[in-house]
Amino acid sequence: MVVVEILAQEFGPERDQAMAGPLGLFVTVFLVVVVVLLIRGMNKHVRRLGERVDREEAAMRAAEGPNESPAEADRS
Repeated sequence: MVVVEILAQEFGPERDQAMAGPLGLFVTVFLVVVVVLLIRGMNKHVRRLGERVDREEAAMRAAEGPNESPAEADRS
């Protein structure tokens, strides 16, 4: 308990420099950049995945043959 009280005394409104400082700014900017890059990468991945699914569906339809309709394929 004594250690917690000593640590708590170092922080708070009585402290002269109650600002986060350059390290906090660096960490925040770094996290924002990482999140933006992750979002861009995931959007690119999802877009490619959608195109791949469309290509595979078209290939499956072509392999079924032009005479067979999707409704007939469901019955078999």
